[in-house]
Amino acid sequence: MDPQAIAASLLSEDDVEVISEFFKALADPTRVNIVNALQEREWLCVTDLAAVLGLTVSAISHQLCYLRMNKLVKVRREGKRMLYALCDDHVRQVFAMAVSHVKEP
Repeated sequence: MDPQAIAASLLSEDDVEVISEFFKALADPTRVNIVNALQEREWLCVTDLAAVLGLTVSAISHQLCYLRMNKLVKVRREGKRMLYALCDDHVRQVFAMAVSHVKEP
């Protein structure tokens, strides 16, 4: 084993921080439920998510802001409504793998 070679191949401090924040974004049950709902149906508005999850619009908006800051969800405007979807296939794949892992016997 060559500790220096291993250390040289590790992620940069910046990459480690971004990855850590990505997983922190999924460390809250409400945010996991939002991602799950968006995995099932793309482009939901805040009121749809609030109704599906049984939470207030304010609570959903707050969590969507956090997910958006960490690049897990994207937003588009449709008239007066803001619609949300998962940011890309990477988010879908990571979430699907997490679901698969926890449902594994």
